[in-house]
Amino acid sequence: MGRFVPHIPRPLFGLVLMGGFFASAPMVQAAQITPPPSCEAFLTVQSRGCIVSHYWTCTADPAGTHWRLSMDSDGPISLSFTDEEFRWLESVDLRNGITSRLIEPESDPASLTELMETGRDSFTFELRVEDGARVFTRSYSGFDALTGEQVTIDGEPLARTEFAYSQSGPDGTRSTSGNQYVSPELRMFFGGKETLTLPDGAEIPYDASPVDFARPNEAGFLNALPLYDCGDVLS
Repeated sequence: MGRFVPHIPRPLFGLVLMGGFFASAPMVQAAQITPPPSCEAFLTVQSRGCIVSHYWTCTADPAGTHWRLSMDSDGPISLSFTDEEFRWLESVDLRNGITSRLIEPESDPASLTELMETGRDSFTFELRVEDGARVFTRSYSGFDALTGEQVTIDGEPLARTEFAYSQSGPDGTRSTSGNQYVSPELRMFFGGKETLTLPDGAEIPYDASPVDFARPNEAGFLNALPLYDCGDVLS
């Protein structure tokens, strides 16, 4: 369930939220990303759908956790914080400031370990969503499964997955399904060919598959500009 990059219309730079994990924001300067102080970036991924994502760890955070900043051609979209099981601990929509935090303990926690050991993992959990003065709960339920297919993308060995989950809240129920990729080494999911089904039944297919992986000192590392499909009309 890797997955979850909101698409909203306006860019927002220099966002600083009070409390929680988002005590400081990354800086975007001259088409390069600079992680917050005491944080070290370790990966940049260019994906289909005009998305580039940057990953870093911070010394003050629990072991096994990492941050992901996702950007499109207009700038930052979302900032998320996940653990070594790839549970969605916290995320913020950088276009409108909506934050989501995992409600613990979960009914059925997402477990990357279970997926890799058994080939399938189910999950059921809730997020506490804060949208200004509006606070509500959004529920998620679904599964990830390994297809058995191994692929290599830009030198990165990945396992192909199939997945499906639904999310329910005051704005109705929507679902997402398709295929993604998981890295056993990095303990992270990456997007793939997926379909979002809206509450009215409308379907929106999209491709968020990774194309390029850049580590420190490699070309493209911390490049703020997405490279693929940016001339297309995106949902």
